[in-house]
Amino acid sequence: MVAAPAIGKRAASGSGRRGIGRALYASKALTVSTHASVRVHVDLSIGSDPAALQALHDALAASVAQAGVSGKTITDAASMLAMTFEKVAERYLSDAFSGEFDKMVSEYRVMLRENLVKGDDLQLKAALNRARLQERILTTTQMADQAEACELLGLSGANPSATMKRKEDRQELLRFTVDGRAVYPLLQFDVEGRRVYPAMRHIIRAKPDEWSDFRLLHWLTRPHLDFDDTPGAALAGEPEAVIAAFEREAEPEVHG
Repeated sequence: MVAAPAIGKRAASGSGRRGIGRALYASKALTVSTHASVRVHVDLSIGSDPAALQALHDALAASVAQAGVSGKTITDAASMLAMTFEKVAERYLSDAFSGEFDKMVSEYRVMLRENLVKGDDLQLKAALNRARLQERILTTTQMADQAEACELLGLSGANPSATMKRKEDRQELLRFTVDGRAVYPLLQFDVEGRRVYPAMRHIIRAKPDEWSDFRLLHWLTRPHLDFDDTPGAALAGEPEAVIAAFEREAEPEVHG
């Protein structure tokens, strides 16, 4: 995982960690430390979670059965098993570590606020400026928590975390973490229609790789010349104009 400031994820090896400084966060699965205040090293361990092992066992057994029934060759069956393992591993990592990484990022923000800025430390200054801007955006934007988001969308609140995660995975709405809680900018909800604005879903899926969710939220909440207010406020009445404005903003610059 790479972000700004740089956050790296690698398997635990016990070597190649020269110069790693302050411990930042630790749990049974993760150990996080910082170097020079702007680089974060993350060592992770999957361990032997019984639930994950059972899910892998079931998926592999199903693949073997499917390969036998369809008369696939050994090569095809091996390929199917590899893909099955990859899908199960991806699902396990997503479920097991999403909360961990949210906590890690939260701790990193706290560390940045606590550090004193040195006059010649340009990297730290830039990191602090980004963190302050992100914090200001989050504190000035109206948010709904997971239970409130389910209610706004007319969805069951029996398991709001799982319900909203499915929508996040489908890139249907923006989600942030504040004080360890998942929150969703209110501007993206069509309250009357009990849905996320379709224009919002289009924009999220069209967002360039170099755009972070914070950058998109910043753009949505700043006054824009095309509208009387902000692009976020125009989602209800001028969705096509918001999409067009975003596409112009996100279009890469061409020189020469």
